[in-house]
Amino acid sequence: MAKREGRSSVEQFFNNPTGQASSYQAEGGVEFGLSLPEQIADVLSSEIIEGKLPPGSKLPEPTLAERFGTSRAPIREALYLLDQEGLVERAPRRGAVVREYSRREIEELYRIRSVLEGFALEHICEEPEMIEVCVATLEPIIRDMERTESDPKRYHELNFAFHKTIILLSRSQLIRRLYAQIEGPLKIFLRLSFSTAGAVPKSFGEHLQLLAAIREENVEEARRILEKHDEDGMRRAIASGKCGQTVKDR
Repeated sequence: MAKREGRSSVEQFFNNPTGQASSYQAEGGVEFGLSLPEQIADVLSSEIIEGKLPPGSKLPEPTLAERFGTSRAPIREALYLLDQEGLVERAPRRGAVVREYSRREIEELYRIRSVLEGFALEHICEEPEMIEVCVATLEPIIRDMERTESDPKRYHELNFAFHKTIILLSRSQLIRRLYAQIEGPLKIFLRLSFSTAGAVPKSFGEHLQLLAAIREENVEEARRILEKHDEDGMRRAIASGKCGQTVKDR
């Protein structure tokens, strides 16, 4: 079974800045075009990212089948999708559990993200018209971020939209595919990084600096800002104390 595909254009993405499909609802509010396993995977993905299902939580197939009113086959398929996205681990006789990440793995996730965004910026800055498109697309997000500084959840969604835009505008299928592989766990730790005092204003200031560097076509400065931005976010996520066992080295 193939991994769920992400949205293919910036316009589609901004119809839903969090990158999450609509949740499956027993009342019938489903996302058209998604299979039942994908709908279930979206619900569980949201609950994992929002911390409702913390690291180490068990995901028994019979319980989930009863919850979603389906057989175990779609549940098994949904858990496979979440496994592929790095949100769930499955083991013989143990079943599926929400994946736990070590401190080292969290550091690696942030560094991989920084490298991919750096490459994406290089692609964008190779073409003056793409720089204009990038700035014009990021500016409204920045304005919304400023208005929602007092709402960490909404700020987190806009923050993700800001960085995903850079990836999408690279127009590199390889960069997009690689980024999609780390999106799920990244969203968990990005959310946690905004739970500490003063995190949102600091993050907003760094986004302003990054946008200025892009506008000036200064790739090296943009890379430097990204690296520091990701380093700060990583430290805040770990320091939040809400990662469960993720802060333990393996």
